[in-house]
Amino acid sequence: MNTPAIHDFGVVDPLGDTYELYWEDGKNGQCRLDEIIQTERGPRRSELALIPAVLWSAVSERVVRELAEGMGETERPKKAPMLKRGPNRMSTLIGRELAILFWALMEVGENGNVEAILHGWRELAREERWWLYAKAAAPGQHKGAGWRLALFHALSETPDSRTTKTETTEKKSPGNGFPKAGKVSSKGKKPPKKQPLPGRKPAGSLKATNVEEESKKAVKPSAPNKTNAKKKKPAAKTKKTTKKAAQRS
Repeated sequence: MNTPAIHDFGVVDPLGDTYELYWEDGKNGQCRLDEIIQTERGPRRSELALIPAVLWSAVSERVVRELAEGMGETERPKKAPMLKRGPNRMSTLIGRELAILFWALMEVGENGNVEAILHGWRELAREERWWLYAKAAAPGQHKGAGWRLALFHALSETPDSRTTKTETTEKKSPGNGFPKAGKVSSKGKKPPKKQPLPGRKPAGSLKATNVEEESKKAVKPSAPNKTNAKKKKPAAKTKKTTKKAAQRS
């Protein structure tokens, strides 16, 4: 059985490290992204991501267009780059960008928003994709956890979906259940006024009686001051003593 020829996506060094995208045919086919590293014992191949071929077919044209527009002069061939059925070889820079999209698509469920993920991936710069690849390709990262799961949430959430989520959470929030001060309660009735206890006067009448008693005390005439009357007698004696002193002189 003859192996299909490898198609190069852009300018690729066949003797260096590369990435390979294998695109299978059929509805049940798979689309696999492998990393090929050159070692002393030969090339070492490791699988990075695997998604259904139907899912890849839905976004492949726009992904190819995005990758081709971001290529530098040394990466772009004379003809427009394209991906074909079967094995496709690409450079490490292109392969890392594509791996970010594949990892996010691996987390998509039955009702996943593929268009939002593709839009979020296209909004990233090449340098941002390379930085995210270094995080998600670290040892211990795998599907459904870590940076790869974070990529899915980061790319699938658009500004419209964020506003929709906040509105739904505000509608569902029950609150504390207590009416605010000065407002009608939740049942549409104002709280009843406090009634005075039996056998007691209301607070307003007690204040009135206290004011009347204080006013009566203020109107009562004060008693005559006896000390002022006694002080006048010594003044008369002083006048007599002054007359006797004048006669003697």
